[in-house]
Amino acid sequence: MKAKFIISVMLALFSYNASAQSCSGASIALDHIIWAVPDLEVGVQDFRERTGIDPVYGGEHTNGVTANYLASLGPCLYMEIVGPKAGANLADLGDRAGGYAEPNIAGFAFRYNLGETSETAMKVLGINLGPINEGGRIKPDGSALAWRTAGLVDLDLGPGKFQFVINWLSEPHPATTSPEGASLVTLTLAGDGVRTLKKIVEEERLPIVLQPAGRKGVWMMLNTPKGRVIFK
Repeated sequence: MKAKFIISVMLALFSYNASAQSCSGASIALDHIIWAVPDLEVGVQDFRERTGIDPVYGGEHTNGVTANYLASLGPCLYMEIVGPKAGANLADLGDRAGGYAEPNIAGFAFRYNLGETSETAMKVLGINLGPINEGGRIKPDGSALAWRTAGLVDLDLGPGKFQFVINWLSEPHPATTSPEGASLVTLTLAGDGVRTLKKIVEEERLPIVLQPAGRKGVWMMLNTPKGRVIFK
């Protein structure tokens, strides 16, 4: 009986440690996909009606203009619905306003431990990264999330699109506190430079389809309680 108890405890600890480490960024993985909308509440209602999932309010960004809602897409992966916060409008976004003019998949992020500079990460990953920037968001409960990001500079997926690597500096990971029910089928990246991600996508078996030719853009397919849904 005692032996069974010890084994049960060991298995529980192993399971806990595996879960805790799964969002660490020790190896590169898809972290989140960004759906930008001109009106945040309207966008959330659209997502709710199409998927049957009620996303959770994530809070305001430290830029003072945008806020987001979140929904999990699987372990350590989530969808971010982002738009002007209450009381803000598109004009407050300045040069970035065009990227929010209509609902669109505006970008995505890989997760990886960047360190203090991006040079080491570039050597390991075999991709070019821009300088590291600090960012954050205040959650509704008053706690803060913090991160570092570095842009994927070789990709051109069309006007207003952005893609980057994120290094989380705080816990818990947003996917672990967001409503479940949806899962990512595929994320399609079409545009110049997507071939630079071929090695990462294949080695890590990421659910990403690369289209180096044809019209530039980003779109994804989700499994949801209401069936398969495509977001562009």
